[in-house]
Amino acid sequence: MDSVWFSKPRPGSGQPLGLSREAIVRKAMEMLDEHGLAKLSMRKLAAALGAAPMSLYWHVPTKDALIELCLDEIYGEFDLPEPDADWEIALRGMMHTLRRLALKHPWWLRGMGEFTAIGPKAVAMADAMLATMQTAGLATAAAARSVSTVSSYVVGYAMAEVNFIARGKMDTPPPDMGKIADLYRDQHPHYVEMLGEQELWSLEGQFEFGLDCVIDGIKARVAALR
Repeated sequence: MDSVWFSKPRPGSGQPLGLSREAIVRKAMEMLDEHGLAKLSMRKLAAALGAAPMSLYWHVPTKDALIELCLDEIYGEFDLPEPDADWEIALRGMMHTLRRLALKHPWWLRGMGEFTAIGPKAVAMADAMLATMQTAGLATAAAARSVSTVSSYVVGYAMAEVNFIARGKMDTPPPDMGKIADLYRDQHPHYVEMLGEQELWSLEGQFEFGLDCVIDGIKARVAALR
């Protein structure tokens, strides 16, 4: 596995004036937030910075390395729990932040699946969460699986939200529930009854219900250890 984190930064002498890795990453994140991963290129980034394309490679060896750096910056936006924090409060808080950041930086979700999160900020977040779960009495493997399970739920939910929001931005009208109900009323009455339950169409309510279900499972495991 190759990664920007395995290579040493280049020495300061000889680098192009007026540029820094921090400035490049900051501008790249702005472009990613606006246009997404697919439209980011080193040439476009250099133009936005008013620099020659090759000058970027002094600070960032490849486009993949740049994306790794950007992904790790997002993990720095988490507020890490205190070592003695209540595990459930800490876990819920981190998962709400995960969802918020995923909606703020939609490209981050797609980058998660393409790059391994081993940057210092990602590892700091993982370490803090593992420590918190272990204070609840879970062994290392169980603590890691618990955090992974909850975060997988949140990432999946946020991905659906991101796609839904993107669809709205394309001016696609919402589905007509009445027409759908008319289509299936005789063959699938339970499905049609579900369409009329307004509480199911609250994104916040559905997210909280799912989060409760996953955390309740972890609570049962923690309780069994006592």
